[in-house]
Amino acid sequence: MEHHAEAIASGSLAGYNAVCEAFGHGTLILPRTTAIGDIIAYANEKMETKEGRRNRYTFAGAEYFEHMKEVGLYTLDVKEIEERIEKAGLRDVFKRKIV
Repeated sequence: MEHHAEAIASGSLAGYNAVCEAFGHGTLILPRTTAIGDIIAYANEKMETKEGRRNRYTFAGAEYFEHMKEVGLYTLDVKEIEERIEKAGLRDVFKRKIV
């Protein structure tokens, strides 16, 4: 299965935001300090160009993977990831009651 992490993350965010929108709440925009927030913003920026629409943006390699390393988002350190999520105020964000 290819690109499953991106699909799961963006699909979960889309579903969460659909419920928020339906109940008149603001939607969640993940910050670029998180890998998911960054890949969404990065891909959206790149899709503004003809060349960018030809590429795929994944955690698995190629252009975005190099970008992740350049901006310091690539890590396998779970504690570092947890700290980044905590600092962004996103711990258990999908557990928050919105209905």
